[in-house]
Amino acid sequence: MSQAVTKLKALYANFLTVDAKSVADLYAESVVFRDPVHEVKGLQAMQAYFAGVSQNLNECRFEFDRVVGAGTWHSLWWVMHYRHPKLQGGKQLHLRGASLIQIDARDTQVIFHEDVYDLGAMVYEQVPLLGTVIRHVKGRLGDSGGENG
Repeated sequence: MSQAVTKLKALYANFLTVDAKSVADLYAESVVFRDPVHEVKGLQAMQAYFAGVSQNLNECRFEFDRVVGAGTWHSLWWVMHYRHPKLQGGKQLHLRGASLIQIDARDTQVIFHEDVYDLGAMVYEQVPLLGTVIRHVKGRLGDSGGENG
């Protein structure tokens, strides 16, 4: 397995313990990071992103169950286990997602990282009234898939 992928998996094993030096060891100075909420460019911005995201979480860890790689590109499938005091009364929640990463030619640092996941499942569906409405809409969309309009 790629050296950088191994470092990434170790870094995300407990997201709340990540420090600025660990981020700098994994991510290149010119890293580009994207997820459904953010686009971050540069190592300094990435370090600030890590610090900011983890502030409100009581738990955040990733379990990687599939890694597919070709050359410098890798896809990592994961389940994030997280707890936030304002979501579901602070209970542990789970979210399925994937990361697409590009590693430098030396296989030491990540130069591009994009996370793909359902933001609604992560946040909005966990808010009591809003979650009920979103799950209802999703259910209706799923029910209409086989009907002729």
